Amino acid sequence: MEISQLADREPVVNLVYRELRQAILQGSFPPGARLVETKLAEKLNVSRTPVREAVLKLQSEGLVKRVPGKGLQVQDTRAKISEVLIIRQALEVAAARLACHSGSDEELAEIMRYAQEGQDAIYRGIALRERSTLDRQFHMQLAQASHSQRLISLIEEFYAYSFTELTPSSDHQESVLLQEQHMALANALSRRDADQAESAIRTHLTTVLQFIRSRID
Repeated sequence: MEISQLADREPVVNLVYRELRQAILQGSFPPGARLVETKLAEKLNVSRTPVREAVLKLQSEGLVKRVPGKGLQVQDTRAKISEVLIIRQALEVAAARLACHSGSDEELAEIMRYAQEGQDAIYRGIALRERSTLDRQFHMQLAQASHSQRLISLIEEFYAYSFTELTPSSDHQESVLLQEQHMALANALSRRDADQAESAIRTHLTTVLQFIRSRID
């Protein structure tokens, strides 16, 4: 469905902003790519005004920058990955604690199911894209189990920021370790052990950050 068809439900600038932001974070517009507002407006079938306003929001987030003589350019989000994951860690620690107290048995069982499916996917040689989907489902189910709408929105936002760098690794040992950490968190949640759940998610996202830094450096 085109953005113009959704405009009666939500301000066009919000829709344009989300569309462009997702394209940047998922690599459709790679670092250094030049963005031309007139072409973006034509592609999204909207006027230039919402595109211009959306671009201003993207600039405030550091996703794009006006470079003298080169126009509007997409910035390399990898430089912010440490900051993003540290914030994600704080958010998901809070979500894990709340999930232990507020999550339903069904919600916690769903987290366990995603953890088990993630492990099975590695040993069955499932494609990286499908494993990436399972990873997102695991973390967003943790957010949902917190029953905090604010946390859910923030975790979803910061997961999106780190999406391109969090694509599951093709390294088997690395993947096995990360999935074991998912299982450790799922087990702690099933026991409603908030201290162990907090420790498990801290360890997991610290390990993720270490692996990402090793790939970037």
